[in-house]
Amino acid sequence: MDLNLVGLNHKTAPIEIREKFVFSHDMLSHVLKDLRLKTGAKALILSTCNRTEIYFQSKDPKEIYQWLSSFNDIKFSELKKYLYTHSNQDCYVHACKVASGLDSMLIGETQIFGQMKQASQVANLSGVQGKFINTFFQDIFKTAKKVRTETQIGSSPTTIASCALSIAKKIFGEINQTQVMFVGAGEISEMCAKYFQKHHPKKISIANRSFEKGEALAKKVNGEACLIGEIYDQLHNYDILISSTASQLPIIGLGMIEQALSKRKHRPIMLVDLAIPRDIESEVSKLDDVFLYTLDDLVKIAQQGVINRQDATKKANQIIEYQAKDFYHKSKQIKNIPTIKLLRDQFENIALIEAKKARNSIKIGSPSEEVIDKLISNLTKKFLHGPTTAIRDNGQDTEIDLLIKKIYNIKEEKK
Repeated sequence: MDLNLVGLNHKTAPIEIREKFVFSHDMLSHVLKDLRLKTGAKALILSTCNRTEIYFQSKDPKEIYQWLSSFNDIKFSELKKYLYTHSNQDCYVHACKVASGLDSMLIGETQIFGQMKQASQVANLSGVQGKFINTFFQDIFKTAKKVRTETQIGSSPTTIASCALSIAKKIFGEINQTQVMFVGAGEISEMCAKYFQKHHPKKISIANRSFEKGEALAKKVNGEACLIGEIYDQLHNYDILISSTASQLPIIGLGMIEQALSKRKHRPIMLVDLAIPRDIESEVSKLDDVFLYTLDDLVKIAQQGVINRQDATKKANQIIEYQAKDFYHKSKQIKNIPTIKLLRDQFENIALIEAKKARNSIKIGSPSEEVIDKLISNLTKKFLHGPTTAIRDNGQDTEIDLLIKKIYNIKEEKK
């Protein structure tokens, strides 16, 4: 059965569409089981802030598309313009580019590799992945490591944190005169907070639903911790807010920002929303004295400063293309093993029967030379019965003729 992929990402869909298709880690197992139940497909779902991709084995891909649109209550006629699809070897090439960071918003980033491994683990534990998809992704991970080892694709990547800092400097001048709040205490918040700490802001605060987790990150960056519910009363004290939570709904609304601006006497405030679905209501961008940046905005800026990695990208693509061909060549060989075994068993059975007849003839005194000649004749007739019958029955079918010649390595004598 073919391996297929359907997905949408930062290249094909705007943020307001992508955020509707983010499956959080907590819900992914349930989503996979629902997909399996309704379509019968073996599958793996990769869902990040930048992409949602379904890798699947199904007799009817249309069932997957229908499930995707119905699960998110979007008409397929509207959804399909944002989707891309790949099959088999093209699917392998795409997955490798994703795992290697070649298809990321920021070329060379490494976070996606871990996210793909996590997606494979969830699919496996959910009993939905199946043997071939598991084998497929184990090979993808090996190739991605090979790309990173043998190329410079991951060297000195421009980061989201560096872009946010660059923008902040343009708005406020030196960072050491600003107060910065990070909302959320996950991996992205930690990365950004540590980056900003190096530039010595006047104050760093971590707002999180779990005070303990927020406090743990605050200690790492010499900051303070508070609960997310305290943002409303404290926001006016901060010049920069960077938010990255897993909330399914915005946690920072228009009214909250309006109040903060009033208390700040309309001194500017910079808001960075790294979450998908978004943490900050989009209407906030219409306010004066507010500089609101989404993840997509930062990536556009980052790409302008990305070091030209054409040579590394070219070499990476060559490695991936070679590994894709090799994987599918081996996969085809594995698929043919049952047929090869049946053919071998059939020929061995024929040989054993004829050998038994030959031994019996020798026992009753038949001349050995006659027995050997007869054995050769009988084996030749029985081994060639199938091929010769196929040639006769298919008349002028040149494909059968060429296939038989290829199988038996028959070379026509030159006249």
